[in-house]
Amino acid sequence: MNFTRDLMKRLLSILFLLFFLDTYSQNKEVIIRGNVIDKVTSEALIGVNIICNNQGTSTNIDGFYEIKIPVGESKITFKYIGYENQIKNISSKKDSSINLNIKLSPSSEQLNTVVVSAGKFNQRLEETTVSMEVIKPNLIENKNSSNIETAMEQIPGLNITDGQANIRGGSGWSYGAGTRVLVMVDDMPLISGDAGQVQWNLVATENINQVEIIKGASSALYGSSALNGIINIRTAYPKQSEIDKNPNIGYTKVNINYGIIDFAKRSSLNWYEGERNTFKGIEFLQAIKYDNLDISFGGNIFEDEGYRKDEETQRKRFNINSLFKSKKITGLSYGINANFLFESTASVIIWDSFDRAFTALNNDVSTTSGDSYNIDPYVTYIKGNNRHSLRTRFLKVINDNESLDSLLENDNTSKSYYSDYRWQKNIKKHNLSFTSGITNEIIFARAKIFKGKNYRRNHAVYSQIDKKIGDLNISVGGRYEYFSLNSESKHIINGDTTDHFAIGSPVFRAGLNYQIGETTFLRTSWGQGYRFPSMAELFVSTNASGIEVYSNPELKPETGWSAEIGIKQNIKIRNWNGSIDIAAFNMRYNDMMEFTFGQWGDPQTMPLYGLGFKSVNIGATQISGLELSFNGQGKITPNIKAYIIGGYTYMNPIALNPDEVYTESIGEISINGEIIGPELTYNNSSSDPSILKYRYQHIAKIDAEITYFDNYILGGSVRYNSFMKNIDKVFTDEWLNQELIPGINEAREKFKNGDVIFDIRLGYNVDKNSKLSLMVNNVFNREYMSRPADMQPQRTIALQLSIKI
Repeated sequence: MNFTRDLMKRLLSILFLLFFLDTYSQNKEVIIRGNVIDKVTSEALIGVNIICNNQGTSTNIDGFYEIKIPVGESKITFKYIGYENQIKNISSKKDSSINLNIKLSPSSEQLNTVVVSAGKFNQRLEETTVSMEVIKPNLIENKNSSNIETAMEQIPGLNITDGQANIRGGSGWSYGAGTRVLVMVDDMPLISGDAGQVQWNLVATENINQVEIIKGASSALYGSSALNGIINIRTAYPKQSEIDKNPNIGYTKVNINYGIIDFAKRSSLNWYEGERNTFKGIEFLQAIKYDNLDISFGGNIFEDEGYRKDEETQRKRFNINSLFKSKKITGLSYGINANFLFESTASVIIWDSFDRAFTALNNDVSTTSGDSYNIDPYVTYIKGNNRHSLRTRFLKVINDNESLDSLLENDNTSKSYYSDYRWQKNIKKHNLSFTSGITNEIIFARAKIFKGKNYRRNHAVYSQIDKKIGDLNISVGGRYEYFSLNSESKHIINGDTTDHFAIGSPVFRAGLNYQIGETTFLRTSWGQGYRFPSMAELFVSTNASGIEVYSNPELKPETGWSAEIGIKQNIKIRNWNGSIDIAAFNMRYNDMMEFTFGQWGDPQTMPLYGLGFKSVNIGATQISGLELSFNGQGKITPNIKAYIIGGYTYMNPIALNPDEVYTESIGEISINGEIIGPELTYNNSSSDPSILKYRYQHIAKIDAEITYFDNYILGGSVRYNSFMKNIDKVFTDEWLNQELIPGINEAREKFKNGDVIFDIRLGYNVDKNSKLSLMVNNVFNREYMSRPADMQPQRTIALQLSIKI
């Protein structure tokens, strides 16, 4: 933290020095400033070129620009790829400033989605060298998503199981510990320091600009946990177009929803009698733009009686975003963002039986109460072609697990201190961009289940060069990260016991994107990745919902790489804009970690005869496949507007050395008459070793919406996944299915053809400020599982009222 503090002081000192130098250099110039937005969507446009008398600048991430022009008559040109140029004639006087807001009209060729995550700078989606998907806030609102996970379900090639994201089969199942997909908010991780668990409920769904998903190893830019890709959630600031409608009070958005959980088709599943269980919530956002200050604050209150017995949720979340643009120091902006979450949740790992799938095993439910919050101060300074930014985050997660020792206050607590300083230089004359940075993360964690106090540090330097030569974009980058862990628990390295562990790891990436036609883009990329085990995976020892979870202090970091080749075709047919993307990918991992069910404890003294879960290294693996994705929006007829997003992913995840012994269980165990152990291989521990465990081979998704006369809305989604062929073999044992966890084999036989889930939504725009919606999820009330002994929700029906003034 001293490093971050000193860096901030030096940066501000430089800024103030530049300010005083500018003050004393008297020249006859006028300042022109304003915002540039899309004329159709009113969204801020990032990276718009503004040119006047051989001087130039570009808009920042909020669409804001500022440029100095000579006194007198001048001509300013606004240029942005995919939009019509706009020229303004300005007449100015000495010592004056002019506010000039611009609305650019899209040209006929491009979709014009601008992303930041691919290279940590603004670029068009079709020009990136990696596979990316983008979610706009409309989909989140239309899906009645009080939790961002619901909207993530519609992304091609991505699925979420027990809070852990999985992109293209790169991850299996890991209950609440460790993640190969780095989830960020505004370019900074939102992952608990101890368990490496994504804090989905801390994301302010009411204040999202867009969500960017990178598929494939991204550790070169983003570090550990980005081994399988990233999800970057970018929050929003007040839009000038909305503020102009109510310049004194800004704008207000409110969503109110109420829903019921329907009865299941099989009466044995319906643990509650009489009235159906319900869920309800309200979220709001107030955005204000006062002079050079942008500020928004909002909140979400949500209650859910749950579809499983005793799995209730109560949540209160509040957020604030602020941005101040300095008048005295051109190019300087700073602010502070924050989120505060107060919640009580319950969770179930294993069902009691297939006939009582909505009831926990032995009625054992884990209930957790806790407070979490993040506070994010930041500062940005832009001078000419140089951009300096410092983003910081303090994240605190407190969980009081009532299923553990009730006398122990704050069963587990983690504090994360994160900072990222980034310098970017754009040399427009040579179409060249440099990005370099320094990242620091310090984590303190304390938990009984982690066997005491733990202290972790990550320090990294990274750099990337992006060059455009004609129609070819070239991207090359690298990162070096140092990781150290001090713990009251003992870590085991090559048989030696120690309370300190440290390792350094360099990784590299490269990519090409070539525009082979007016709207056709060919890309290829290769990138390395790595992931250090979380404290939970190393040291956790607990009982959750009646299932024992065992520690593994011998767990090793996992490394790997991913490569792909893809082509994106943008499509324009009259008033319809769309794109089709096809990609072939291959991922390789060494020492891959998997959450494995087996006999890890003493069968005489531990619950379930020593059966439980533990994270283990399973050796070398490979995931290859193909993916098709598409999206589009526009007018079908003058009175009908439509939107669509979807895709299909084929994955072939395999163990490269299936007969290699990767770990040992506590002893031999009989599974369906076959003696397994203590030496475990992928072949003898899998129900179907032809693919990796807890993965699908086929995933298909589509979401579409039609708006008629700007008033009537009809939308729906379909999600398909194939049968999960491979699970831990012990789950399939007949004795276990009869005596301990009944019904797993019966359910797998019933669902062996995969799952198809339909959702539907209807909407009516009452007036220009309000909309009433009806949403039905799992329309046909289908039974389906995300993993063994985990039945997913039955049909839900919800009403939502959306108001924006």
